[in-house]
Amino acid sequence: MIFLRRKIIALIIFAFAALSGYAQEEDFLKDEGEVVEGEFLISKELEISLPPAQRIFQKVAPDEIDEKKAEPLQYSFSSYTPQLRDINTRLRVLKLKNEKFASRPGSYLNMGFGNYVTPYLEAALNSGVNTAGNYGLKVYHLSSARGPVDKGNSGSSTSAIDLFGKYVGGKASLAGDVGYTRNGVHFYGYDDGMEVDKDTIKQVYNDLNLSFDIKSSDVDAPVQYGIYGKLHNISDDYNASELGIKAGLYGDYLINENMRAKLALDFLNASYKNPDNINRALVRIHPSFVYSNFGLTLDVGMKILNNNDTLNNKNNTRLLPSISVGYDLSDNITAYGKLDGDVEEVTFKSIANENPFVNSHLPLAHTNKNLDLHIGLKGSLIQYLAFDVGIRSVLYKHMYFFVNDPAETSKFMLVFDEGNTSLFQGLISLSYFKSNLMGTTLSARFNAFNTGEIEKAWHKPKFELDYSFWYSFYNKVKLTADLFILTGMEARTFEFDSVVSKKLDGAVDLNVKVDYILSDRYGAFVSVNNLLNNNYEIYNRYPTRGLLAMVGVSISF
Repeated sequence: MIFLRRKIIALIIFAFAALSGYAQEEDFLKDEGEVVEGEFLISKELEISLPPAQRIFQKVAPDEIDEKKAEPLQYSFSSYTPQLRDINTRLRVLKLKNEKFASRPGSYLNMGFGNYVTPYLEAALNSGVNTAGNYGLKVYHLSSARGPVDKGNSGSSTSAIDLFGKYVGGKASLAGDVGYTRNGVHFYGYDDGMEVDKDTIKQVYNDLNLSFDIKSSDVDAPVQYGIYGKLHNISDDYNASELGIKAGLYGDYLINENMRAKLALDFLNASYKNPDNINRALVRIHPSFVYSNFGLTLDVGMKILNNNDTLNNKNNTRLLPSISVGYDLSDNITAYGKLDGDVEEVTFKSIANENPFVNSHLPLAHTNKNLDLHIGLKGSLIQYLAFDVGIRSVLYKHMYFFVNDPAETSKFMLVFDEGNTSLFQGLISLSYFKSNLMGTTLSARFNAFNTGEIEKAWHKPKFELDYSFWYSFYNKVKLTADLFILTGMEARTFEFDSVVSKKLDGAVDLNVKVDYILSDRYGAFVSVNNLLNNNYEIYNRYPTRGLLAMVGVSISF
């Protein structure tokens, strides 16, 4: 009897424990891990087996990358679609400043040293962003005491300092900066074997820049506007100088949900001394109306242009069409077309920036782009991959070309095509960005020039390719590579007092850089420019440096 009573009591205890475990399991599933109050009966005489509890785990999202940690190395992971611009071939005298100063706040110091006796310094002091804006100072220096020809006779340097600031109010924002840039080169394109004193072939450009920009900051206002102004004062070692002032305004008025009216106006006055003072003015007025509906965007307007220059010495007023259309073929693909005309600004500063080996006494004229027809497709094929492909047909007047000066073959002069220069161009642009892991861009252009009154399109490439790639390893190491290719260029040169055409070898330049983040404040980098060690020529008689290797450190504070 006593034994039977004990068995009944044990069964009751076992049943109560099982029910309690089941109830706790139900509460755990319902509240996903919430601890509930309860009482437990423990019997050391019994071994109770409960079914395994079902556990629900929620994945914890990985920590977001701390962008401030990467700031000293100037990473730029923002996704964008590259915009193809008009041809502007530039001689890469030095190739390290691949990335602009970061627009985000942060103070940093980058220092390095490479072969060819190449010191490098880049620094920024920034106040940081607050509700009112920010201000700061930027400093940059990169030089090589030696170059590809006769060591110091082909040295070059670039130094810059810039003070900037921005204030943001409730209705408008104001930004401005003042800066100074010094570019030094040597005219080392002389004949082989000549004995030359490097001080007699030195050229230095001093450029002072001022700018301001006022724009509306109320994005909900029906009227959006902007006012800007720019000033540059550039001079060289051969008594050539230019004072340029440009000012403009633009406005955008929302008429209704499908219609907008736009107006843009700008004025450029450039006073060029060579040694005579020549004042050149350009006025551009561009009104248009924009209609958007049913996947169609239509922008119709005109451009009123007035300019005078050293080639015609009289005012020239023209009316040119400005029509662009875009249509969404799908959610991801848009077909577009553009019929436009304009004036491309040509100043002593723009010429010196493009080719620093020009003669000081230059004839200057703006290039008239009488017709620009551009059609294409753009969008995304798969996730993270954007594309833009198209063709262009452009008709220019007063297009300029660089040719060696017969009196000083180490310097270049400008020749203008008084006839019409036509360009047929095929374009392709691809970009792929995946979060903060990797990114790559590719742009290529195929150019077919047909000149009017000059023999050939001197120093203009028939094919251009620019490719860049970066990859981030564990948010600690960033590998960057870029490649550019120019082929099909010809130069006008002289042999035995006769003018001949010279085909320049293709230019291929491969650059690689590795950045390593040591800590929140410190980093290191190694870069190799012109990895293929090609002394290619973009401009006749001017070979570029071979392989340039550099090591350096980065500090943020």
